[in-house]
Amino acid sequence: MLVGRARERSAIAALLSRARLGTSGVLVVVGEAGIGKSTLLAHARMEASPDTLVLAASGAVPERDLPFAGLAQLLRPLLDQVDTLPPVQSEALAQALALRPGSPGEGGTGERFAISAATLGLISRAAENQPLLLLVDDLHHLDRPSADAILFTARRLLTDAVAVLVATRPDAGVDDLVADLDQLAVSGLSEDECGALVEDGALSRAQVARLHQVSGGNPLAVLEMARVPDALAQDLGAVPVPRLIERAFVALLDPLSGPARTTLTVAALAGDVDLATLGRASAAVGGSLADLDEAQRRGVAVVDADRVAFDHPLMRASIVQATDPALRRRIHRALADALPAGDLDRRALHLSAATIGPDPEAATVLDEAATSAARRRAYAVAAGWGERAAHASDDPVERARRLVLAGEHAWLGGLADRALEIFGEAAAGAPSEQARRRAQALRGVVSARCGSLVEARDLLLETTGEVASDDPDTAVLLLAEAVYACVYLCDAPAVRTAVARLDALRERAQHPRSRVLGDLAAGIGRVMVGEGDAGADRIRRAVEASETDALVEDPRWRAWMLLGPMWLRESGDTRALMDAVVIDARERAAAGTLPFLLFHAARDDAATDRWTSAEASYREAIALARESGQRTDEAISRAGLVWLLARRGREDAMRAEAEEAERQCVRSRLNFGKAWLRFAWGDLASGLGRYEEAVERYRGQQALVRHLGIDDADLSPAPELVDSLVRVGDLDAARAEAEAFERLAEAKGQPWSRARAHRALAIAGIDAEERYAAALAEHAHSPDTYERARTQLAYGAFLRRGRRRAEAREQLRAALDTFDRLTAAPWAEQASAELAATGERVQRRATGAEQPLTPQELQVARLLGGGRTTREAAAALFLSPKTVEYHLRHVYIKLGISSRAELAERLSEDAELR
Repeated sequence: MLVGRARERSAIAALLSRARLGTSGVLVVVGEAGIGKSTLLAHARMEASPDTLVLAASGAVPERDLPFAGLAQLLRPLLDQVDTLPPVQSEALAQALALRPGSPGEGGTGERFAISAATLGLISRAAENQPLLLLVDDLHHLDRPSADAILFTARRLLTDAVAVLVATRPDAGVDDLVADLDQLAVSGLSEDECGALVEDGALSRAQVARLHQVSGGNPLAVLEMARVPDALAQDLGAVPVPRLIERAFVALLDPLSGPARTTLTVAALAGDVDLATLGRASAAVGGSLADLDEAQRRGVAVVDADRVAFDHPLMRASIVQATDPALRRRIHRALADALPAGDLDRRALHLSAATIGPDPEAATVLDEAATSAARRRAYAVAAGWGERAAHASDDPVERARRLVLAGEHAWLGGLADRALEIFGEAAAGAPSEQARRRAQALRGVVSARCGSLVEARDLLLETTGEVASDDPDTAVLLLAEAVYACVYLCDAPAVRTAVARLDALRERAQHPRSRVLGDLAAGIGRVMVGEGDAGADRIRRAVEASETDALVEDPRWRAWMLLGPMWLRESGDTRALMDAVVIDARERAAAGTLPFLLFHAARDDAATDRWTSAEASYREAIALARESGQRTDEAISRAGLVWLLARRGREDAMRAEAEEAERQCVRSRLNFGKAWLRFAWGDLASGLGRYEEAVERYRGQQALVRHLGIDDADLSPAPELVDSLVRVGDLDAARAEAEAFERLAEAKGQPWSRARAHRALAIAGIDAEERYAAALAEHAHSPDTYERARTQLAYGAFLRRGRRRAEAREQLRAALDTFDRLTAAPWAEQASAELAATGERVQRRATGAEQPLTPQELQVARLLGGGRTTREAAAALFLSPKTVEYHLRHVYIKLGISSRAELAERLSEDAELR
């Protein structure tokens, strides 16, 4: 019976109503044990329309370490449709749920997302036929891979007829997983509602008041304590409510005989096993199934045809808690022995719980379970099994091996912090120098993506120094990771150290992949520290060699293919390569590799005329990085997004993102991101005409970069600073900055930096006419339309001031057109004002006449316009087909078209959409 809860019922009714109308919604019900979360989910089930398909899963402590146990519960009614999914997703989900034999995958953080994508696909397909209600109770007790897949799906449902209701306790280890979802906090009942809940005449008004006082209105505590009203006379003021509930449940066990209580404990520890297994285990510890009759008569449990169910999930926990630890271990051992031979996961669970200290048998079974879980992509579970296997090992070598493997699985499962702890333990207890090096190297790699860049730098440089003599190929791969960690740190001395080591190993590396990565990393490092020509040559050599596909087939290194063209910042085939690599990752459902890829795709787009695409990639990278625990990629992607928003003049949105980006960059010591953020603040102030603030911001960014010892012209704000200094009347300082930057740009030797140097000198009044012409010539070799437009704006203003109005208009029109296309509003306003000052009547694009597509709409338009079906586009973007169709309708309206043929034609003609 649902008493009170008007607010909660209203929220649930609204959720169900929206789903019936085709709008998805997610609600996380949060409250302490016994507060009524399960009752609210049951109420939602009753209130759902008759044509609604209800999918339900409930977490339970005995099932928490069973791979995809929760997901199997939830998707059971839909499993006959698994083969309708794209092959990659279908195979991944079928293996995860043990519907067909699995085999080890290619490795990489993306594998587990294939299962999440399959879950989304299966649910969205089912919702095409009827509304769905997803009920997930006790999320905190669900196995982690299931929780990840369910929440991944919940976040991506938009226009599907699906309502998702999730229940969990606060501070139960899943707060971060649901922090971005709508939440409904459930509190205790009022005193009157408590009275209504137990209204049977057995309690007086004073007893009801006392019951409300000690229970805090917790419904389960109220009901269970009302069964033993004499307990209300005791001093219960300091007893927590969960403990009160446990006491009440345990009191129900007191009348049971010893064998009945033992058998009930076996059932509580066993989880969802059949009665035959339960009977064998009970007999081994002095009980029998017949003893359960007593428990049924007391209302503690229900025995159906083949299972034992408890009156409430907390009853199971209370029974276990009240059992002597030694007896619990005996029961776990009995259950392990009673299970069928093929039930590896449960056998591992019970052997683990039955073991104290080293146990070779348990270690072997746990190791096998870890291998099985990893094969099914249940990496978080595999990490747990592997760690337990290590602790049960009596052989130091096996212990070290199992710990390292557990750390790798934790990383792949999105548990980066746990992975770092495990690698640290493995290194500390390694029985050999080789084992210690491997643990330290992996700890360094994970730190680079998910933890401390400082720790990553130190570990990677230390380890490569040790392994270089024995294994030069591995040393090169680790040094490549070290270079990028040092680049993100803006640590010039460490970059030079890593590059010197790469140079020393260049001729010793044997594998083509190692040689390509070595050249690429060494080239990037040289560019970063100001050795532009040498670095560019090294990068070009690596890019040419990578065309042999030495990197393509290995998902761990595929993303590195993009870095060479990115660092050269030259016109060419970068976009085609970028698109091909990203599409390949999408087709493999490798969402875990996408944050790194999408960040670099966004960075490339932001240096061309594809700013909306850049924003889409930045935002998708942020979301996927957050879900996969890749903190470095999330932080740098946020910094990139902030810079883009600043140039577009979206001050409010930029400030909201900048606060979180700064926090993340400081946490990770991501100095590269911090430099971008300071650049962004300067660009925002400059674009909005706040030049004194811009000078201060640019000076701060410049001081940071100089302090770090970085001589890369691309990270210098000198050209922008020169412009702002001239605007505030400090011409001498402007000229000094321009001349110093010219030397830096010449050292780098790339068109992009040389163009900015020429512009800075021209703005500072040094050979202006000649320098503007030189800048535009250099811009022709770089795809950065924004930088070209900045030069055209400055040149046009220079010509206007020289009363050369016709020439000025040509430059200013081109600048205005570019800024309008980029929706760089502040700069478009400046160009418009300059053009008006030449006497021309400015024709701007009418607001709303050609509405720019949102980032998500642009992604959908490109995929569908490129020939993909709705389902293919949905799978690639990790969306539902309904959501893709929703965005497509908006694309049609904004572009004034009505068919995919027209969309394809528009994409081929319009550079803004390509």
